[in-house]
Amino acid sequence: MAEAPKTFPCPQCGGQLAWNPAVQEMACSYCGANVPVPQEGPFHAEEHDLLAFLDDHPKAKGYGVELKTLSCKQCGATVQLPPSGRRDLACPFCDTPYVAEEASPAETQDVVMPESLIPFKIALSQCQDMFRKWIGAGWFRPNDLKAMARMDKITGLYLPFFTFDALAKSAWSAMAGFYYYVTERVEVEENGERVWRDRQVQKVRWEPASGSRSDFYDDVLVPAVKEERINLILKVYPYDTKNGLVAYDTRYLAGFGILNPDMDLKFVWRIAKNNIESDQVSKCSGDVPGDTQRDLSVNTELSEQTFKHLLCPLWAGSFRYKGNVYNFVVNGETGALHGEKPWSWVKITVTAIVAAAIAAAAYYFFGR
Repeated sequence: MAEAPKTFPCPQCGGQLAWNPAVQEMACSYCGANVPVPQEGPFHAEEHDLLAFLDDHPKAKGYGVELKTLSCKQCGATVQLPPSGRRDLACPFCDTPYVAEEASPAETQDVVMPESLIPFKIALSQCQDMFRKWIGAGWFRPNDLKAMARMDKITGLYLPFFTFDALAKSAWSAMAGFYYYVTERVEVEENGERVWRDRQVQKVRWEPASGSRSDFYDDVLVPAVKEERINLILKVYPYDTKNGLVAYDTRYLAGFGILNPDMDLKFVWRIAKNNIESDQVSKCSGDVPGDTQRDLSVNTELSEQTFKHLLCPLWAGSFRYKGNVYNFVVNGETGALHGEKPWSWVKITVTAIVAAAIAAAAYYFFGR
């Protein structure tokens, strides 16, 4: 039976507590009380045996906190947000209004319960200040762009990530090429005459080569997010998965949403496996002796596969300018910001004309 969703009443006034990144504690918006999240000593995330986990197909329904599940009909992003009562919610990735308020339960029932996360450290007010400075910066941007930004479209979300460990043992074979040089007599033209000269010509001696190597991969990080969203998210990497993790506690989720995984564990593991095998090919290529190589063949076997499921914080939003939608994201741990902004082609054109005029004048006066 799934655990009942948790709520977090304020011990002073009974209002609802939410995680406040500014003070790194739970905070009550009614009476201002702060309540720390209990910690039990240093946290070390547990690694789970990957193959045993995949064979058992365990299910953890929900995240253990009260959330409303919404599915975007435009880009497909499924998010779980706190029940705020607002009816004007929009997708933080494409600004499309949510039409259907509930996604199918089948879309979220296979969510693997995370065991660790990186809490939000950048507060909404900080995020808004960063956005205002960013949206108004840049000479080649429209003058009215800052006034057009809609700050109410920023949403705090936790992103689903998996990290994988594996021992990779690779056997390789290749043809190793060694350069050598021979002297050849060639006819060349000098001062209008044909003469014979000696020159050094590079040749390749090919020899079969083989070998093996063993490498351990620790915390290969793969987001369970589709390409159209991950391309934006990767712009605000990295997250500190070594030192920033804390034990999963639903208190950290209070006041924030969660982006549901776009891919299940099997699919994410295939991505990680391909990354590991590709890296092994590169390492084995470096082991081939000689100056060049061809016909490299690598056979890699993986063992000791383990994984962790964790959540990482992200502020995501979008704004409209003259009918077009522009996205931006802010790393909820580091404050790194990336987004798309429109250009002012009038300013660009005027600048190009002025630059061309200056170049022509310089050529006229100095070129003569």
